[in-house]
Amino acid sequence: MREYSPIFKLSDKMINLLTQISEEVGRVSVLFEGKISVNAKSFIINKVNTLLSLEEYSLSPEYIEDIYEMSPKLNLCSVNDMLFAYKMLLRSADTDSYEFREDARDDGALFETNSIPSRFVPGAIRDVLEWYKRSELHPLIKSAVLYFELEFLKPFKEYNGITSRLWFDMLLCRWKDIFLLICVHDNLIKRRDEYREVLYDACKIGECNRFVELMLETVYEALKNADIPKAGSKVAEPKSINRSYKNEAMDESVAVKATSSFTKKLLEVMGDEVLSTNEIMLRLGMTHKPTFRKNYLNPAIETGLVEMTLPGKPRSRHQRYKKIS
Repeated sequence: MREYSPIFKLSDKMINLLTQISEEVGRVSVLFEGKISVNAKSFIINKVNTLLSLEEYSLSPEYIEDIYEMSPKLNLCSVNDMLFAYKMLLRSADTDSYEFREDARDDGALFETNSIPSRFVPGAIRDVLEWYKRSELHPLIKSAVLYFELEFLKPFKEYNGITSRLWFDMLLCRWKDIFLLICVHDNLIKRRDEYREVLYDACKIGECNRFVELMLETVYEALKNADIPKAGSKVAEPKSINRSYKNEAMDESVAVKATSSFTKKLLEVMGDEVLSTNEIMLRLGMTHKPTFRKNYLNPAIETGLVEMTLPGKPRSRHQRYKKIS
């Protein structure tokens, strides 16, 4: 049987970018020497916030943090480990689908693609991961190709985008641990429209050359613009990752960034009205109350943007919420 191989051709531009990236990895590694072991959690928080901000996801940040923290124990070329991580990712989501999709996608997704029928998905994912293991291409090239293949195949019913980006980032960290301290996807936010256009075109034809080049450019820019600590300084280490974003050791800007996308949407739907939990969730189009409280309501209350009408009775059925002017 013929072994699977993606539709891909190594270009001169990719080779030049790999050379530039290798030089930047060496430079940044020297400047960050001794910083990685201090505590990568604060950097992981930034990564998680960026992953969530690329799309409107109603997922709990702490579960993505958990996946990062356990990633050294994951076999990133294992179908079972990918499914295990996906289940961890969706622990807070309002879904009952924790396996590969079972039906053809027709849900108004971002792209209309020629994605394969669902019955072939498990085998296709296995083939892609096997290709990654046996390929002798540069790890960055292989990681970008795998990233594209996950986007193209859309193996899950939902949350394919964040799963693909998470897997790509973990592969980078596995290749060079310096990427624990660098948020590559910050640059994708700046190039969001280009990213979507390139991915859309690549998915239409099933060929990923331009997508791989874009990801290499993104990695290079992230390294070149890395926030290097000044000589003699140390990377701030949070005492812990507080799940409600009230950690005093966490930089205030990080906390704001973590909640801004959710709280902004919450405040928009509330307007100047006094609303119940169910009324707000209805306006947000949500049905899973724990996710709503964890990602939207609680951070808004804790940051002083929303208040309860009955603060002494937080669980009262007569409880309502309003914006603080």
